[in-house]
Amino acid sequence: MSLALHPMLVHFPIALLFVSVLFDISSAVFTRDSLREGACWLLGFGLIGGLAAAIAGGLAEHAAERAGVPEALIETHEALAYTTLGIMAVLFVGRVVLRDRFRGRVFAAYLLGATLGLVAVSATGHTGGNLVYEHGAGVNVAQQGTRPIAQTVPVD
Repeated sequence: MSLALHPMLVHFPIALLFVSVLFDISSAVFTRDSLREGACWLLGFGLIGGLAAAIAGGLAEHAAERAGVPEALIETHEALAYTTLGIMAVLFVGRVVLRDRFRGRVFAAYLLGATLGLVAVSATGHTGGNLVYEHGAGVNVAQQGTRPIAQTVPVD
């Protein structure tokens, strides 16, 4: 039995990256430096989690291909994941370098980049979900003779 690490890990970077941006917006609304600092930590941990998920996804790629999942779809998901990591890494390095001047137009530019990063992470999650729910990536086939739950639940 193999341990499916990729589906266990992907939820952490998704949540951490979204909450990081929420903390940044909250820091501007409530003028709290502690929220801005928390956003930086969340972004850093989101990147670490994203790297772990990407490594686990790379290890799971061959099994998905052997199970009949189209390679082009896997490659699209992988490219979106690396795009997301690239955007978020640039944002992280930028905020570490510019930490003391993270106001005004710089903050607006950062939020624009963060929005692009969230769009990228959403697209990555969407394509990953399609790989699982439409193509069965990482799904063990049930024994013959079982019926989908929609056929087993009585309808009044």
